[in-house]
Amino acid sequence: MRPRFSCLFFAALLLPLACQSSRSSPVPAGDGGTLRQILVTGTDEVGLSSLAVGPSGALFTMTERQPLLVELAKAGAVVRKTPVSGAPEGVDFESLAWLSGESFAIGTEGGCSKTGADRILLATREGDSARVTRTLDVPLSAWGASCDSGHGIEGLCAASGQLVAAIEDAIDGEGKARYAPIERIDPATGDRAAFRLSLTSTKDEKGKISGLDCRARGTDQIEVLAMERHFAVSRILSFTLPAKGPGTTTPIEPRVLVDLAPHTNGGKRNFEGIVWKDETHALLIVDNQYGENISGPNELLEVTLPAAP
Repeated sequence: MRPRFSCLFFAALLLPLACQSSRSSPVPAGDGGTLRQILVTGTDEVGLSSLAVGPSGALFTMTERQPLLVELAKAGAVVRKTPVSGAPEGVDFESLAWLSGESFAIGTEGGCSKTGADRILLATREGDSARVTRTLDVPLSAWGASCDSGHGIEGLCAASGQLVAAIEDAIDGEGKARYAPIERIDPATGDRAAFRLSLTSTKDEKGKISGLDCRARGTDQIEVLAMERHFAVSRILSFTLPAKGPGTTTPIEPRVLVDLAPHTNGGKRNFEGIVWKDETHALLIVDNQYGENISGPNELLEVTLPAAP
């Protein structure tokens, strides 16, 4: 779910950039070090709301309100568009994880009030089309939370044969504590484990998890890259989960890698997908649509990550 703002003048100024030839340009450095803008070209669609890396290293995103899988070159040009069939009515596509081969998973928003659970759609790409083959429910009862049709599975990633999902609706703890509901799911068996990730923003700042990427760390851990954002709050976090075993109610404390607040254009840049590009860089995608308002061009940002401690 993207923050609410009105920016028609800003849209009129920047939307033509989406149709220019593929190019990149530097963004002023701040706490996050060097940033590079990469314009997404070759598409008229807006509201790109996820980011994942396929087995071949290709980038994938999805349009939030249309069932469309979009493959991107690393330079930002659209390589291929694939319509996705079989999704339940009334859900938006919020997050994306590539599983293996031509199989991927989609995190959704908008269906919780009907089922008591948010939903992950498992899909397969076959030639010029893709089809949803199975649905995984993520009941909010695991955290004692209730449904919110505007807050779904904003973060989704896959590693070590597991899916990791982050639900946007934050849980308030004691005092100033706030947590993001995190679930690890085995898509083959349906086994799941619930966790709580400590958020770094205050209750007034209202930061939530809006993107995840995962990779295996040895055989027993999953390393996770996360985006925490809400208007001017934009921070890249990292944390680890056990690859097997039960969940825990003990909060997981993340490491803040990058503070992107200086690069949000006053909250207009809404980061809704994140992946590792390599050991020292991450790629973010910007969701540029709310309702009929367009906040800027379709764009990726390449972010320099700090060295591991």
